[in-house]
Amino acid sequence: MASAFLPIFVIPTHAARQALGSDLTKVAVLALRAILLNHKGIEVAHQQIRYRKQDLAFSSRIGARGDLILELDLGDPKLSHRIVLEDDLRRAARRPEQRNGQRRHR
Repeated sequence: MASAFLPIFVIPTHAARQALGSDLTKVAVLALRAILLNHKGIEVAHQQIRYRKQDLAFSSRIGARGDLILELDLGDPKLSHRIVLEDDLRRAARRPEQRNGQRRHR
């Protein structure tokens, strides 16, 4: 089997970097694995994993050059099972505003 190095950039918040220390790259791999195991897409607006009793939130997006950008922060235990995809956010932003069941004209 051959290994390939992929263009993945990890951008942790200061709090995440401080909480994880040298485990930061390990957690980034775990976050990417969680994305892939969901089979819902690579661009995630919000997802969480738990690592050593620490809830961690992350988002991922495709950069302008085709690289994967993974942003990592401390998570909220109340949102541990919630996944929000970038496509869902884009779709919601495109939806016409509705008032009383009718489209709003501008």
